[in-house]
Amino acid sequence: MPLVVLLAFSCGRHGFDPVPDAELAHVQVAPGWTVRRLIDLTGLVPYRPDDYQDGSNQTLDNAPTAVASLYDPFTGTLAVAAGRSIIEVGSDGSATVHDYRPAVPDTTGPDNLRALVFGAPPDIGPALWIGAASQTKGDGVFDISPAWEIARDALYNNVRGIAYDAAGDFDAIGTPTIYFIDDSHVNRRISAGSDVQLAGVSTTISTMAVSATALFLSDDTVPAALDREFTATHARQIITTSTAFTVLEGGPLDTTTATAIRDKAVLAQYANDGTSQDLASSTDPTWVWVAGSAPQPPHPLAGGFIVLESNRTLDRDQLLYLAPGS
Repeated sequence: MPLVVLLAFSCGRHGFDPVPDAELAHVQVAPGWTVRRLIDLTGLVPYRPDDYQDGSNQTLDNAPTAVASLYDPFTGTLAVAAGRSIIEVGSDGSATVHDYRPAVPDTTGPDNLRALVFGAPPDIGPALWIGAASQTKGDGVFDISPAWEIARDALYNNVRGIAYDAAGDFDAIGTPTIYFIDDSHVNRRISAGSDVQLAGVSTTISTMAVSATALFLSDDTVPAALDREFTATHARQIITTSTAFTVLEGGPLDTTTATAIRDKAVLAQYANDGTSQDLASSTDPTWVWVAGSAPQPPHPLAGGFIVLESNRTLDRDQLLYLAPGS
C-alpha cells in the first residue's frame, strides 16, 4: 500500500480555494470566461530540484507534471502527479498525497510520472493510468485502483503520453480503450502487456488525447507542432505550429476538437483546419502552464478546464479552473 498523507484546505463552490483577485491578475480570460483558483498545491509535495538520480547521469526534480480528472468510483475529483507521488484533490477542497516512491529506483515502480488519465477498459475497470519514463526499468504503463493501490500494467520504454477513448470511437473499436506513446509508436492497449502498434513516432512526441474519431499529439520539434492522427489510416496532419504545445487529457466525445496549452502560457481550442480560439493566457512568464484537463460529464467541473500552473521563482504550484459564466 502507498504511503498516504492527508491534508485539508478551505473550500468554496466545487472546493474552490477563495483568493483575492490580485493573486490571479496574471491570468487574462476571453470575454464570457472566468478564472478561479481551485487549490494551492504548494508544499503538499515539497519541491526538490534534486529529488532523485535516474540511472547514472540524470537528476530529476519533483515538480508537478500532469493532472487528470477522476470519475466514479474514485472519491476524489482530480489527480496531480508530483515527482513519484499523486496528489488526490477532493471536491471539498481536501488533498491527499499518495506516495509511490519505488523501493529501488529504476526497477520497482514509476520513476518519472509523465502523464495521467482516468480510464476504464473492460479487463481492468476504472483506474488512474500512468505513463512513466526512466533511463532503465522504472518506466512503462501503470494503473492505480480506486483504493489507490498501484500495479505495473506493462513494461514499455519511456511512456510519455497516455489517453483514454471512453466510447471506443477512434479506429471504431467500440469499447473503452487506452492509448499510449512509447519511444517508437502510438499504441492501442489490448490487455496487460499486450498492445497493437499504430503509427510510428519519434521521441519528440509527448502528450496526447482522443477526441471522438481523432487522436491529437504534441510534437516537441522546432517548431513545435500540434498534430492530428486520423482514424483507420493513422495518417498524421500538422494542425498548427508554435514554440510548445501540451494537449489536455480528456476532451469532447462528440467532436474532433483539440484543447491545448500553447507556449506554456495560452489555453486554446483548435479546429481541424488550424483555426483556434484562445480561452485564457498568463501574462507573467514566471507562471508556467504545465498541463491541464478537460473534465467531461458527469464530472462536477465539466464544461470548464483545469490548468496546472507552476512558478519556480516563488516555489508555488496551483490548479486553476477556467469556465464560461460568472
